[in-house]
Amino acid sequence: MDGLYAETIVKKKATAKETLLKLVTYGGMIFCFIVGLFFGKMLFVFLALVLVGLAYYLVPRLNVEWEYVFCDGQLDFDRISGGSKRKTILRVDFEHLVVAAPKNSHALDGYRHNGVEVKDFTSLEEGKNVYGMVITGSEQNQMIFFEPSEKMIAAMKQKAPRKIVEY
Repeated sequence: MDGLYAETIVKKKATAKETLLKLVTYGGMIFCFIVGLFFGKMLFVFLALVLVGLAYYLVPRLNVEWEYVFCDGQLDFDRISGGSKRKTILRVDFEHLVVAAPKNSHALDGYRHNGVEVKDFTSLEEGKNVYGMVITGSEQNQMIFFEPSEKMIAAMKQKAPRKIVEY
């Protein structure tokens, strides 16, 4: 393989909203089964079956992993739901890259409040090596947060050395 290639997979931490949704789904399912079976209310049994179907389709989709694939000046952001369903969310060509730097770097300060669209493809865990990337688009600029590996940072720096800031 002649080109630069690096990939990273990051598991997203469940948010409070997602955890609450799981608890409400499972709790409602158990409550409906108990009421339906002990009190003979078939409506509650039917609601429990609907919640089982909802849990079957919804809960695996809440388990999200982000995959970043860098290949010869192109960075793809894929969402993997439930460990099996993959969807490419964003493809960044390095011709449109303005700057990439650590999240708290001063290199990103000029872009933070200029009406840029922010996309977060991180694990949402504290203490991780989060980078911010500013890209120009046809409509507006975007700031993308992600957690690249050291190999990916080195490959990106080799492809666009003036656009990658490491401090």
